[in-house]
Amino acid sequence: MTYGGHAPLRDLPEKDASDAAASELADLRRQVEELRQAVRARDDFIAIAAHELRNPMAPILGVAELALTTARKAKGTCPPRIVVLLERMQRLVQEYVGRAERLLHVSRIGAGNLRLEPSSLDLSALVLSVAQRYEVVAARGRSRLDLDVQAGVIAVIDQLAVEEIIENLLSNALKFGIGSPVTLRLRSNGQSAQLDVQDHGIGVSADQQARLFGRFEQVVAQHGGVGFGIGLWVADRLVTAMGGRIAVSSRLGEGSTFTVAFPLAPPEPDRMTHEPASG
Repeated sequence: MTYGGHAPLRDLPEKDASDAAASELADLRRQVEELRQAVRARDDFIAIAAHELRNPMAPILGVAELALTTARKAKGTCPPRIVVLLERMQRLVQEYVGRAERLLHVSRIGAGNLRLEPSSLDLSALVLSVAQRYEVVAARGRSRLDLDVQAGVIAVIDQLAVEEIIENLLSNALKFGIGSPVTLRLRSNGQSAQLDVQDHGIGVSADQQARLFGRFEQVVAQHGGVGFGIGLWVADRLVTAMGGRIAVSSRLGEGSTFTVAFPLAPPEPDRMTHEPASG
């Protein structure tokens, strides 16, 4: 029997079998190198695209924020509706910039260049601020957003990283739990903080849970949503870089709970960078 148009190595003379094995090994090495180059080209494209998407929006966001500040100061002469529209514009631009930042995180994690910049922040206020951005999304999806946030939790964290983690988990919960309540909970024991995002939607099967934090993985069998498929992968890498952990508990038809736990103080300096991702 032949395979791929070639006789099995065991049926070939010793020298011919050795030559065939060497040729196959050379082909495999060439294919591996081509795949590595393709991955590098992909990561380079993502980084360039993220910069091109983000940079033009920075001045637009600045103008929107200036216009909003001006409108708020002109209380008697500026119609309230204008303030509302400018606030909405500010949120939309911030969300757009956030998507570009997510792509940048992907390229930096892949290249091993992610470096967090922790500072002392009111984590409770940060969680509530991010949740406020999703009130409109929750209302549009007929989902009640329940907040159970312990006040006064102070942590030395990277603000952008934590915002992205919360945004990824909230957006997933509202997408896959559409029409049902979503709970955002924050608790601290003085040493670490625990963030829970719970929905009562479609849930995730056991085999999908094992792959959920992989790169470009999506739960598409039960949902028609689209996206990069990198949100949970990025969240997992960011949590790990902060010395924390992320886990999911879920049952099909009963919803999911994502739990993030991380220390209130940053890990050792060498933990604040991330090794290159495989694949």
